Amino acid sequence: MDAQKDKYESKLTTTADLARQFKPGDRILLGSWYGEPYGVMEAMAQYCGDVDPLYVSGTIYSGPAEFLDLAGVHNFTNFCGPRERQSQLNHQNVYFTPGQFTHFEGWACQGDPFDYFVHRVAPMDEAGNFSFSLTSSFEYETIQWIKANRPKTTIVFEVNPNLPRVYGLKQFGNNELSIDYPDVIVEDVRPIMDRAVEPPTKAAEGIAEIVATLIEDKATIQLGYGTIPMAIGKLLADRKELGVHTEMFCDAHIDLIEHGSITNAHKGLYDGISISTFALGTKRLHDWVRENKEFAILPVSEVNTASVLARVNQLVSVNSILTVDMTGQCCAHCLGPRTYSGMGGGFEFAHGAQLSPGGKSILCLPSTTILKDGTVVSNIVAQHAAGTRIAIPEHTVDWVATEYGAVKLKFLPLDQRGRALVDIAHPDFREGLMREMVDAGLRMDRLDELPKPPAQFFSRI
Repeated sequence: MDAQKDKYESKLTTTADLARQFKPGDRILLGSWYGEPYGVMEAMAQYCGDVDPLYVSGTIYSGPAEFLDLAGVHNFTNFCGPRERQSQLNHQNVYFTPGQFTHFEGWACQGDPFDYFVHRVAPMDEAGNFSFSLTSSFEYETIQWIKANRPKTTIVFEVNPNLPRVYGLKQFGNNELSIDYPDVIVEDVRPIMDRAVEPPTKAAEGIAEIVATLIEDKATIQLGYGTIPMAIGKLLADRKELGVHTEMFCDAHIDLIEHGSITNAHKGLYDGISISTFALGTKRLHDWVRENKEFAILPVSEVNTASVLARVNQLVSVNSILTVDMTGQCCAHCLGPRTYSGMGGGFEFAHGAQLSPGGKSILCLPSTTILKDGTVVSNIVAQHAAGTRIAIPEHTVDWVATEYGAVKLKFLPLDQRGRALVDIAHPDFREGLMREMVDAGLRMDRLDELPKPPAQFFSRI
């Protein structure tokens, strides 16, 4: 252990001294979620004011991101959060690169080399290994590739004692890397993110009730982030022998595990263990996953890839979207042409769940949205606004659910899709949507000539 400690001390510096090393033109990649290096980010804001330009790549910042306000900073991201949206509004210095979650490693490795890769980790153990804690995602494998192929990139570990040590699986490295990987080590003791979900709206509760009816005993569940998936989790307590294979592990999964609804006995892949590529939640979650052998964090390539999802039994993927048009095209990441969030793993799970034996994809949205000026608009539309970019194409969409019901669009012709979507739209908009869809070319007046879709394609409470 003494040799490992000596290596540690030889690489140790301060966040201030590290930030002072950054020079004009440097490219810096920051870890995401719990891998976000709060100490280095704060030091950048304090010491990089004269570094122009400074190219920073990061994803949905949750920590001290005041460095975004520096004149020389240009930020590149695959997923925008509130801080990125505000920076783009104020400074026009955010550049969005489309890509799904499993593409992020290629995004980091195939472009121009980064000068620094900074990632937050849990403290080193007696064997000289750092845990990647609650975030493996794309960064875990990316750091290994960079170490082997980009010797000029400085790998920085920001060590935070508040991060729990979280297991992976042995065949994928157990979610840890040795003291040989970082070139530089810095330390920070800031509290880690405690992310609680807001209470569900009435619409979210209605959607959750509908979606819960589509999840059967022994299903393997994937719940996305937000009030709707969390509300769904609370309604599954009476299910038996569920499994977890999910991009993000959250408090709702723990509720079901502690209730006895999740056993992970029938997944067909990684039986007996709840699997995710990152976790996000409250202190309760941080404590529950700590050295818990019933849970494993794996690289995103081993969680989200379609070929992996095809090996999971009865996978039910639940994700949120923003709007859906009459053909079933779904937008999940932009408002018209303006980027709002990102692709993440939404498409991967929407597609991959349907490759799973007995699997299904459920895309959820409230029927309406209230705009800032108080105007109420329908989230089911005849046609998307000009410039809207599609996350889930019409040939991939499976189930779509609002608080008024759910419909399986897969295998329905466009005309019947339009009719089915009208039926789960808000009642105040149904008549208008019918007219708009007819004007756009759907043959609503001839639906009686077609065989009715199977009853199991529809769900209502």
